[in-house]
Amino acid sequence: MTITITVSEEVVRRLNDLSIAQTDDVETKLQRLLVAEYQRRLARYRLTDRRLSQKYGMAFEEFERRQVTRQQEYSWEVESDAIAWETAIDGIQTMQQQLTGIHELKNEY
Repeated sequence: MTITITVSEEVVRRLNDLSIAQTDDVETKLQRLLVAEYQRRLARYRLTDRRLSQKYGMAFEEFERRQVTRQQEYSWEVESDAIAWETAIDGIQTMQQQLTGIHELKNEY
């Protein structure tokens, strides 16, 4: 399905200023921006996962299995870490799916 959108000349100029392959059309540039944003988010989620894995000395799955939040009497720090960690794990999966989807979309053209 194709949807036509209108963007201002200012937006097109700024896309061109990003020097994302100057010869590409606007759609390709937008796809590249999407990929860059997905990769940025993926890196942030992976960093959170790595930081918390190091902090607790285990992977998130083990953290949940051991019920660390319960062991730590649901302290604010551990609860906050658990929420951030779960968000990161879900975010990693989502960003990987989005990247796969955008790569499949690029292959259709």
